[in-house]
Amino acid sequence: MPPIRTGLDERMKSIQQELKEYFEEAQHVYADAIDAFTKLDSQVYSEAKAVRAKAREVNWDLTNNLLLILSLNQPLMKDLRIVATYLRAVDTVERLIRHARDIARSDRSIDENADELPDEIVQPVCDMHRSLNALIDITVECLTNGSEVPGDEVRALWSAVKASHAEAVTALSVLKSDAMGGKLARLEVINIVNRVDRSAYNIVRLNGMWHHALNNENIILD
Repeated sequence: MPPIRTGLDERMKSIQQELKEYFEEAQHVYADAIDAFTKLDSQVYSEAKAVRAKAREVNWDLTNNLLLILSLNQPLMKDLRIVATYLRAVDTVERLIRHARDIARSDRSIDENADELPDEIVQPVCDMHRSLNALIDITVECLTNGSEVPGDEVRALWSAVKASHAEAVTALSVLKSDAMGGKLARLEVINIVNRVDRSAYNIVRLNGMWHHALNNENIILD
């Protein structure tokens, strides 16, 4: 008797489209938060906070839809691995949005204490964000079109993130707190640097899980 697949393919396509839109929303709010960091614009926090609240609802809906797929069907092992990866993806996007909110909150604090930030800090953070965006684009392509993970490209982008992170950490160790608006603002800058790094790491790990879903083998990307 063949396994039951009640509308499985159609439901998976719907999930893929919802995931794509979820990722795009995360990229948008993240870009706004980083832009606010470069311009010391504290106004973006309210928007990021609202998106974060909405993300909880989207997270819940997507998770329920994925669990519904499992309850209505008898998915094959590969299907189960893909559904598990989609569940991880939902959580990863929610974390991206949470990180964007945290960055925007730090932006607000820095804006109260500093007129501008040194290029030695701003540039590495912007470079990290560009690499993060490229990683997200790859992830969306893989998860929504069933593509294989371009391992070498993911590794190169992750290496770029780590290099930019190291550059930012070096700058933070050299620059005086006064150059960033005081000790409190300095801590907020450190928070932003670490948040972008963690966001990229989560995306890299998600790519590793996707490779396992498709091929039933592990891959080292980080």
